[in-house]
Amino acid sequence: MVSNIMMSVDMDEWYQCRWATGSQSAYWQDTASFFKDYYKSNKPAGEIIPLTEVILELFDRFDIPATFFFTGEVAGYYPHLVKKVAACGHEIGCHNYVHKDYNEGNPEEFRANLHKSKALLEDLTSSEVIGYRAPNSTVSPYMIESLLAEGFLYDSSVTPTRSFRGKFGNFKDAPKHPYILDIHDFAREGNSGLWEFPWPVFPIFRLPSGSGIMSRIAGYTYTVISMEYTLREGDTVYYFHPYEIGPKPSLPFKKVNTKVFLRNLGEPYRKMLIKLCTRYRGRFISGKMLYEKLTRQR
Repeated sequence: MVSNIMMSVDMDEWYQCRWATGSQSAYWQDTASFFKDYYKSNKPAGEIIPLTEVILELFDRFDIPATFFFTGEVAGYYPHLVKKVAACGHEIGCHNYVHKDYNEGNPEEFRANLHKSKALLEDLTSSEVIGYRAPNSTVSPYMIESLLAEGFLYDSSVTPTRSFRGKFGNFKDAPKHPYILDIHDFAREGNSGLWEFPWPVFPIFRLPSGSGIMSRIAGYTYTVISMEYTLREGDTVYYFHPYEIGPKPSLPFKKVNTKVFLRNLGEPYRKMLIKLCTRYRGRFISGKMLYEKLTRQR
């Protein structure tokens, strides 16, 4: 059987990144203070709307069904965008409510925001939301039971690699292909009933891959080597953000790590994405489709 790629789009904006507003070390305390300082407003500027429309046109051109993981915050700002993506035939997934790290220090906040975001997305689409992706790919064991309690059927947050700058966990021994999670461990197979759809890694070194971020930083060839390595043995995942095909933001600071993170935004990445869509045409599916495929095989 042909291995597939779960195509996914994380629907958070650039200002929700860990270095901007999404962590304790961020430049702005939260999105509200960012809006006031950067947009001189109490709301976002709508940058994500035209970029999402470009993505929808691209997916239509290549006949790609995808999963769009919305934060509740973004869905609240742009409810019409959630509805438009769903109307185009794509799956709506949950990216929690606020794009921040959830860990052992804030389980109550995680559960409350998880419930609130899922309810909002289901209300907007009149469809069940079954897929989850953790903001900043940060997960903690308690989340598995919470996800099951809220009715999720799969998660796609794990990269089988080491922790790096607060992202990922110690998942270097986790399976490289879809597996059912242990009830208490994201890195182990088990019988919890919740599927994990992990992201691919670069061979031997198990470096993170399968994302627009790593494609932009490490290049197209790096991405293809990682994808081919994983696809030889099973299904895998690719994801990116709308802001990655947009213009580079004008920032009031010039930190080296931020400059690296924003490398090749805009046209360079858009061209790279088109090359990936062309190379793997016919092999992309949504998270829901991958879940259905895997459950049929069992």
